[in-house]
Amino acid sequence: MKISIHFLKDGGIKMLKSKDKIIIQILCVVAAMITWLFVVNEVNPISGKDVASIPIIVRNSEALEEMGLVVAGIDISEIRVTIEGYRNDILNITRNDINAYIDVQGYKEGLNKIPVELELPEGVNMVDYSPKQVLCEMEAVVNRTIDLSVEIDGLVESGYYIGKSVSSVNSVIIRGPRSVVNSAVKAVASFNVNEGTDSLKKRIPIDVYSDKGLELNVRITPEIAEIMVPIYPTKRVELSVPIAVTPRDGYEIATITVEPKDILVAAEPDVLANMEHVLTDAVEYEDATSNIYETVSIITGNYILVENVNPVVTINIEKITSKILTFNLSEIEYINIPQGFTVSTTAEDQPIQVEVTGLSSFIDALVKEDIRLKADVGLLEGEIGLIPIDYESAKTFRDIAIEFESVEVLLTATEPTTEPTTVTTESTN
Repeated sequence: MKISIHFLKDGGIKMLKSKDKIIIQILCVVAAMITWLFVVNEVNPISGKDVASIPIIVRNSEALEEMGLVVAGIDISEIRVTIEGYRNDILNITRNDINAYIDVQGYKEGLNKIPVELELPEGVNMVDYSPKQVLCEMEAVVNRTIDLSVEIDGLVESGYYIGKSVSSVNSVIIRGPRSVVNSAVKAVASFNVNEGTDSLKKRIPIDVYSDKGLELNVRITPEIAEIMVPIYPTKRVELSVPIAVTPRDGYEIATITVEPKDILVAAEPDVLANMEHVLTDAVEYEDATSNIYETVSIITGNYILVENVNPVVTINIEKITSKILTFNLSEIEYINIPQGFTVSTTAEDQPIQVEVTGLSSFIDALVKEDIRLKADVGLLEGEIGLIPIDYESAKTFRDIAIEFESVEVLLTATEPTTEPTTVTTESTN
């Protein structure tokens, strides 16, 4: 190969045109390619990368719902993908840059194996991924009506009571997969009273729960309920029991007790202010000879019974009996004796009987020391005569009869006593 070169006057060199110029150009291209391959392999090589936990997206679920079906469950919700590409292109690739999806359009109710499809960023190639298909369960979409319950959260201020809530919604319609809808046991609106002292009204979202207490992902109609929760002041009032019990002759009512004696009620403030008691059913018996135990019902009114009680009325019926206690005339205590006199009976000392009548439990426990016989000398006219016999006791009797109505007494003046006097004489020196 012959190359002609001319040296110019200014020292430059000029290559002469020839057919070999093409060879030089090819050599330049080859050198550029070699340089590019070096840069690619050494500076930005092709490499691989594993990307895990890529969520599987369900597509065309709307089309499935138009057929009356819904995706009830997928056995695997995430996949793992191995990708490759230039290191600079895949270095910052994350799970959010890769789309994994299944297309559910056209499948029928039951279990279906559906392939997983991928969408990768530009310049990134897929090497492998797993799993390549998932097991997807399709279920029919069903409706069901379920009653709404209002659950109260929180506590009201002390001295107040939460009444029965009033809701604009009594039941809701839930829509979703058959198995999910069938597992629903309650629809709930949770109402927080926030230590309230007055009635509250709120708009509360409705939730649906399974028998395991899990909130269910179903469509709820309506979604909101307007709820009013009344809050009333409370007061403790007496239980009043009408008693219409007639004991048999020779018997008497000893005691009447009601347990509990009072009860906590709630009502509107103006009603509560005038309440002193609540009535129960009457207790009615004729010719009673033994104790009566009866549970009575409280008569309802414009108030709320805060406590759940069953009042029990106990009526003790006792037989009327008598007991005779024997005293002596000498045991009578005389009062109001004039000063300077003594009193004595004109008759010899003799027994005197006192008959006491009352309830059997009282009479059985009665002893002689419970009664003190006395006579008031201040009622005597003159120095001798009859004065009535009376009694004194810390106990109350149904009846008492003293054998002698009066006793004859004699007043005797006491002998004056002369005290000896001592005369002191003075001696004169």
